[in-house]
Amino acid sequence: MDGRRTALVTGATSGLGRAAVGLLAATGDWRVLAGARDPGRGAQVAAELGAAAAVVEVDLASLDSVRAAAASVAATRAPLDALVLNAGVQLPVADRASADGYELTFAVNHLAHFVLTVELLPHLAPGARVVVVSSGTHWGTWRKSGPFPAPRWADPRELARPRRESGQRAYATSKLANVLFGAELARRHPEVDVAVLDPGLVPGTELHRSYPAPARAVYSGLAPLLARLPFASTPERAAAVLAAAVTGPPGTSGRYLERGAEAPSSPASRDPARARELWEASEELTRPQTSAS
Repeated sequence: MDGRRTALVTGATSGLGRAAVGLLAATGDWRVLAGARDPGRGAQVAAELGAAAAVVEVDLASLDSVRAAAASVAATRAPLDALVLNAGVQLPVADRASADGYELTFAVNHLAHFVLTVELLPHLAPGARVVVVSSGTHWGTWRKSGPFPAPRWADPRELARPRRESGQRAYATSKLANVLFGAELARRHPEVDVAVLDPGLVPGTELHRSYPAPARAVYSGLAPLLARLPFASTPERAAAVLAAAVTGPPGTSGRYLERGAEAPSSPASRDPARARELWEASEELTRPQTSAS
């Protein structure tokens, strides 16, 4: 081994994730496993970063793909020093289903990362950092998330069903799930160091890639104005904040970082009974199906 630590980062081929893996690799102290749905884009990132990176092919819309990716990482027998749950999707309407039949936003933003984490827990180095990328949208208030609709929490089994609901509301709800998941992960697994990060609103990423072309054009046009909002951040600053959440000193596990500074998360995200319910429902929803004999 060359002494470098290893970080697995989902959503590493574009936007915030791509910028953050570049910063990690540039330190010379980290080897990056770039989680990529598109093998071609993953190969491009690996080529750009050279020996500091390798690709882990994973489609977060398929739990079988997530398990296969976890198995491939475990097979290297090299312990992970950091697991960065960064990838996310936002849709116009919450009516699309994942390969497993779950609402796509909840499936990608929460369930896939839940499975990836649980599968890789035995392969994390002692004191490994788990960074869960959430969003200020989980607050549902103008001061934290602007005009974004507030989360609509419900039984997680209901949230996992495709439905005719605003995709932005489903996204905010999935970000609330991220904070609850981070808190419960810290409670159940004190051997890891969990940080939940709100990098701020970052105009210019590919988060709106699933929207129709006219909507994408409008959002791109508004990006310079959105960047002026008090809870917004530039891509460069947000990437630096994410990289620092990986490399910074340990803190209270389960902490919430608002654009890099430790801060309280929303009152709704600090409900331990809700966090426990989400974990248990997620175990149920992601349990591998067995064929009847």
